[in-house]
Amino acid sequence: MNKWFISDTHFSHTNIIRYTGRPFQSVHEMDEQLIANWNTHVAPNDTVFFLGDFGLGTTDFLTDLCSRLHGNKVCIRGNHDGTPAKMHKIGFLLVLESAFIKVGRHQVELIHIPSHPAPTHFQLHGHVHEKRPNKLVGRQLNLSVEVWDYKPVPEKTIVALLDRADPILEPQSLTAL
Repeated sequence: MNKWFISDTHFSHTNIIRYTGRPFQSVHEMDEQLIANWNTHVAPNDTVFFLGDFGLGTTDFLTDLCSRLHGNKVCIRGNHDGTPAKMHKIGFLLVLESAFIKVGRHQVELIHIPSHPAPTHFQLHGHVHEKRPNKLVGRQLNLSVEVWDYKPVPEKTIVALLDRADPILEPQSLTAL
């Protein structure tokens, strides 16, 4: 079982294509590419941490769409998501406002909107789309689909980024004391 992270799919949101410069000609093309990218990487028993702003449409439409996506899905609600009850009905096993989890050796916060000022701990977030293209800014990692080629991000990729940002200090040799 692998862990994946993704944010801001905005399924069926026509205007998001223009707002963020997404490379799709239609909302149908965007939705189908996002689904294909998701399912190419995520296995049915994997866990996906979704960091907000799933999609627009009726609950029935979004339920059908979510059922096409592989994995056990955990939702960190975004500012465009429905109530926790609606997100459960759509197909998320767990719906939270934020959470702390262990990613590699790092304790990280999962949240939709990045904190300002930035926290002292690592924070995985969405919300800012392509406006923060450097992915990792300080201790905040942007998981919006626009900066990850519209694909979910594997835990090992996140661990590598966090490890480079916060290298392990080598223990001092006893002979040096």
